[in-house]
Amino acid sequence: MDINLRFFNRLSQWVNTFFAPKATLKTESDDAQKGLVSLKTIANQYQSQISEKTVNETLSSHFIYTSEDFIARESQIKQITDVINLWRNHHGEISAIVAPAGAGLSAFLGQIPSLLASINTQQQDASTSKVKPLPEKGVIMSFYQAPLNASDAIANVCYCFDMQPPAAMTDTSITDIIIAINQLPAQLIVIDDLHKLMLRMMGNAQALVTFATIIMETRKHHCWILGCEKFAWQRLSAQYQITHFIKHVITFDYFNTKELASIQTKQLVDLGLISDDYLIKKSDKTDIHRPPKKSGATHNESDDDDAVNPYEDQLKQLHIISQGHPKLAILLLQYSLTHQADIAQSSSSKKSDNHVKNSTRKDTDNNSNQCTDICKINASALPSCQDSDLFSLAEIYVHGGLRVAQHAHIFAQTIEQSSLQLAYLARQGLIIAQYSQRDFAQHFYFITPALSKIIASHLVNNNKLFN
Repeated sequence: MDINLRFFNRLSQWVNTFFAPKATLKTESDDAQKGLVSLKTIANQYQSQISEKTVNETLSSHFIYTSEDFIARESQIKQITDVINLWRNHHGEISAIVAPAGAGLSAFLGQIPSLLASINTQQQDASTSKVKPLPEKGVIMSFYQAPLNASDAIANVCYCFDMQPPAAMTDTSITDIIIAINQLPAQLIVIDDLHKLMLRMMGNAQALVTFATIIMETRKHHCWILGCEKFAWQRLSAQYQITHFIKHVITFDYFNTKELASIQTKQLVDLGLISDDYLIKKSDKTDIHRPPKKSGATHNESDDDDAVNPYEDQLKQLHIISQGHPKLAILLLQYSLTHQADIAQSSSSKKSDNHVKNSTRKDTDNNSNQCTDICKINASALPSCQDSDLFSLAEIYVHGGLRVAQHAHIFAQTIEQSSLQLAYLARQGLIIAQYSQRDFAQHFYFITPALSKIIASHLVNNNKLFN
């Protein structure tokens, strides 16, 4: 009799968690009173901000970000501008923009349409007889269904150009598609979430080769820009040598202290906690995205320069705790403000014990009405994960999410085993589920964007993701 002990061990953990007595389960306020926020609470905070929806099982266009509130990335904007200008001058090559999950890659790609308009405006008076005209707008999209054969890959590419894919594959299908695409008007195509096209299932390798071949043979006529998550890019480089045919690779990371403070200060202004005077900095006058400076009878330029944000210490804490992850920092700030009474209750005793002796009572009184204690993250759910859980999280992270059936295929498990394991990880708050109404094997699980850096760091430290 073949008994799968791993399956029963996971079933036991799931059952124990599900039927645990309510009195023994920790509540959100329990963590808040200790100045902590759990991974599950962070996941729930994110989940409450999105509407309930079923899995999108078709090709999907990506929504466009606006330039409002977009900050930093000046050097990367210059690099991508140079790439576009090289293409216009008939030196087109495939380009990739690589960044860790949650660092703002999609927001960066969303700036390309406005960048195209800016390039057109700047070069209206220049002689452009030999320069390839720019399209009025770029096409930005993300494919959520990984291709598992050459036919699927061709269909994905055809979708970029609003073309009808061939009804059946023949020996000349790829050549015919390349010829047809090169006869279309020049287009700028941005493919976000490239990692979602990569799936460790039979047929995907050939699909990626087909996809790469088509864009390689059309790169001189059309401008291709690919966006990919950092760890997925490293796997693509190791397994498929993707760097051999992509010439321009632009990278960026999470925000530094100053950049993150700009984002959070805007949020504090929106919440009405501070004046928008703190958004105006002399050193940031060159930032085209900042609002015009307000004039006031009681403020002059030197007053604004010397103004100190009353939440300056909290903004520094947010950067340390979030490590520059913007979504996580926003959730931490919102949660800390909402649960300030609980957090302050626990921190008051610590502050009284560790208070600096030379601080004056007056300074403490002046700051007491403005200070906000920022909660720290309780990541105890991660160390309790078994190796099989961590391997699952690594695959989910690299692929941008997995369906139950895909997880079962990758790990050579039954659908039921994968379903239980993924449900267990979801109950810990490490992943989020989007449910299919037709088949539980099509339930889609992904890592909460705000938790991407925390989980990735843990996986790297445990040799499940590799730098």
